[in-house]
Amino acid sequence: MTRRWLIDLPTRIHLWSAEFQIRHRSSADPERLRNLDVLRAYRKSRAFPRNDTGLRSTPYFVDADGRHCAVGHLMRESGEHDAVRRIAATANLARIDEMDPADLAWAGRSGLSQRELARIQPQYASTEQSAFNLLLWTALVLVPFAVLAVLLGRIRLERVALRAGLAIATAAVCTVLSYLAYMVLMASGIHRDDNILLVWLAWIAVVAGPAVATVVMVVLVRRERVRAEVVAPVTGVAAGGLMTLLMVVYLLAGAVDLFTYEAPADVWDDGPRFFFPIGFGALLIGLLTLTWAVRALRWRTRV
Repeated sequence: MTRRWLIDLPTRIHLWSAEFQIRHRSSADPERLRNLDVLRAYRKSRAFPRNDTGLRSTPYFVDADGRHCAVGHLMRESGEHDAVRRIAATANLARIDEMDPADLAWAGRSGLSQRELARIQPQYASTEQSAFNLLLWTALVLVPFAVLAVLLGRIRLERVALRAGLAIATAAVCTVLSYLAYMVLMASGIHRDDNILLVWLAWIAVVAGPAVATVVMVVLVRRERVRAEVVAPVTGVAAGGLMTLLMVVYLLAGAVDLFTYEAPADVWDDGPRFFFPIGFGALLIGLLTLTWAVRALRWRTRV
């Protein structure tokens, strides 16, 4: 259950952001609003296609068990059964812009433009790709916390105290917020110009999370709960150690995949599956943070 929920999470965020964006454009077309309500119910149902194509990530109009993608579901609920069958037979893994316009004639009656349908259409990740992405994304949102640990180590406070439980809870909440924001960024079609506001909001959340954590930590430190000189190294050990572990697993899995994975012969796999430069960069940051934090922790606990 938990594994499936994590795999479906990017799709749910993608559909939520698409609905939010489209719904708030000025249009009171009743058919448009009805389709957006259908899309919301579809998102909540989580009856998404399962990627069994062998591809890491792909659109999937109708899967082998008859589950429809978001656009396919909208068309089916509007009575476009013949068009759905034709697309499933001839362009099942195609993007909206690659489909026969005749099969998408319904768009003119749906209240939704073809561009909006392309915005709605998700790509479904395989189970393996979702797991790999989760490793990378989690490591990336830990980068601000690694930087935060070093900055805290440079802050000189006259009174040093912080309750460990509150610090961990604050960092955990900010990590979750940053992770969700990054998921929105990656799942929301950042290459499309009409999503620039959403992109900025996602990045603001990623940056604001650690900033809020810093403010909360400084305020709590002044309450003289525990020794604050160990807060920065402990934060560094946690962030650096977890980043290092995640990226070692990610890069080893990528090395194995590089020599063993073969895309299906009848389809074109056009997307990178592992981002090795980013992975090595995150690994380096994690190792440097961990090294600094361990040395600082040893020195400060002796004082």
